[in-house]
Amino acid sequence: MRRGPADQGGVLSTFFINNGESRNGDSVPAGDYDAREAVAVWHELFTGVWEPLPEHDVFELPEGLVAQLVKADPARMHDVALTWAPQADMGFHEAFAHLSALSGLARTAVSRAHGVYLEIT
Repeated sequence: MRRGPADQGGVLSTFFINNGESRNGDSVPAGDYDAREAVAVWHELFTGVWEPLPEHDVFELPEGLVAQLVKADPARMHDVALTWAPQADMGFHEAFAHLSALSGLARTAVSRAHGVYLEIT
């Protein structure tokens, strides 16, 4: 998986909660990987469906992915992190912690009836 903008000294992309009108303070930095590609991989790993993502700089994560992040138990997160970590050129524990943080963000968003978005920077 191609490394993200942090390799080039840029700002990291961010996952955040949006209430449909504005962004609130809850967010998770994307990390040093290609965030758009990671979302596509996660969607396929969690749901079994590959779905092209919009080319916009800010877009809502697919509902199916968010639903899977909300209900993922540690065993499922382990399996996804184990598959995704080598693709993102990161260690398993870092990948697991990152997916767990995203799962928490997804649960917060759903509990507030808001969406989870990715801003590519």
